Amino acid sequence: MKKTMNRIELFNKLIVLIQKYSIPYAIVGRTEEYPTNIGSDIDIVIPRNRISDFHRMIWEIEDENTKVVQMFQHEIVAFYYVVFHFDGNERIYIQPDVCTDYYRKGRLLLTADYLLQGYREATQGGFNVLSSEKEFIYYLLKKIDKRKLSKDQFGHIRYSYLENRDAAKTEASAFWMDDDSSIIFQSLDKNDYELMLSNLERLQEGIHSSHRKRMSDIVKDIYLKFSRIIKPTGFVIAVMGPDGSGKTTVMNQFKEDIEPAFRRIQQFHLFPIPQTGKEQVNENPHGKKKRGFILSFMKLIYFILIYTLGYLKLVAPKKIRSTLTIFDRYYDDILVDPIRYRNGTLPFVVKIFRLFIPKPELWFFLDCPTDVIQARKSEVSPEETERQRKTYLRLAETKKNSIILNTNRDVKEISIEACRCICDILNKRAIKRYKR
Repeated sequence: MKKTMNRIELFNKLIVLIQKYSIPYAIVGRTEEYPTNIGSDIDIVIPRNRISDFHRMIWEIEDENTKVVQMFQHEIVAFYYVVFHFDGNERIYIQPDVCTDYYRKGRLLLTADYLLQGYREATQGGFNVLSSEKEFIYYLLKKIDKRKLSKDQFGHIRYSYLENRDAAKTEASAFWMDDDSSIIFQSLDKNDYELMLSNLERLQEGIHSSHRKRMSDIVKDIYLKFSRIIKPTGFVIAVMGPDGSGKTTVMNQFKEDIEPAFRRIQQFHLFPIPQTGKEQVNENPHGKKKRGFILSFMKLIYFILIYTLGYLKLVAPKKIRSTLTIFDRYYDDILVDPIRYRNGTLPFVVKIFRLFIPKPELWFFLDCPTDVIQARKSEVSPEETERQRKTYLRLAETKKNSIILNTNRDVKEISIEACRCICDILNKRAIKRYKR
C-alpha cells in the first residue's frame, strides 16, 4: 500500500530543498512545537541576494500530487507561497512566507543580514532559527506593529528576552526611547502581560517615530500595490445545479478544504450584493406567473446593473486582496429555469444580455440522478428536475471553463475533486506569472 505524505514530511521536503540550494535561512516566530505542530504560516528569513534562488527552488517541491498554487507578494521583499498536496480524499498544505529584509507596511525595520547574525539550529533539530535576541526583537516588533498580542505570544517574547536579557535590551534601544523601553522591560521582567497590552498603541508610535519610511521604499510599495491590481490573486467561481443537487452541502465542505489557498472567502447567492442573513428557502420556485416581455426586459437591464456595480464594489477589490468569491447560482440560471425568475423574454434575449455580465473564472455544475435529487428536495416535479438536469449539462458543454461534479457520493470526495480542479488552474496561473 502506498505510503501517504503528512504535513511534517511536506515541511521537511521544503527544508531539504533550501539546504540543497545552500541558502542561509532561519524560521522565525513560535517554532517550539515544529514540525509536529506547524502554525498557519512558515515564516522564513533569507539573505536578500538569495531570494531569486528561493523563487527557483520552490518549484522543485512539486510532483504529481504536490503543487504550488499561490504566491502573494505582501511586502516589498516578502513572498507568501501556498503549497497543496493531495492524496486520495485528503489534502495537506504548507504556507512558506519568505522574506529578506523585514518590512512592515513599507517601513524597513530590520535587514535580513542583521537578523541572520548568529542564527542556529533549533533545539529539536532539523531546521534553523534566529538567535534569542534577534527572535526577541523580530517578534516583538511584529506584534506591537499589528497591535495584537495574546498571552501565548507574550510568553514567547518573554522566553526569548530571558534567554539573553542584555542583548535583548540593546536590540530594543534601537526602536524605543528610555520611557517606552522601560515599559517593555518592566512587563517582561515582572511577567506583566496587561502592562504591555495596554501600551501597544504607544509602543507602535515609537516604532514609527524611530523608523520612518524612505522615499525609495514608498515608490516600491506603490509599485507593489499596482502589481496586485494587474495580477490579482483572488478567484471567482459559480456553482450551478438543480435544487437538491447538493450545492450548499458541497460548498460548505469545499470552503473548508480550499481555505488555505486564499486570504479570505466570500459567498453570494445569485447576485454580488451583501448578504442580509440566512437565505430564505423558496419552497415553491414556480409558484408565480411569468412577467410580460417589457417588465422582463427591464428586469434583465436591472440584472446587468446589479452584476456590474456589484463586481466593481464587492468582487474586483476583494479579488485583488486574494479572496475566493463563490456564487451559488448565477445569471445563466435564467436560461435553465426561466419560470423561477419569471422571465417572459425569449432565450436569445437572455443570451444577448449575458454578453454584458461579468464572467466567473470557473463554473462547477453539480449533477446526480433525478431520483436522488427528488429524495432531497421535491419542490418541482420529477419531470421538471430531469429537464433542468439535462439543460444544466448542455449549458456546461458550452463553457470551456466548466467542471461537472457527480454529487451522488461522499461529500468529502466531491470537495477534494473540486479543490484539485481549482488548484490545477491556480498552479498554471502561478507558473505563468512567477516561475523563473
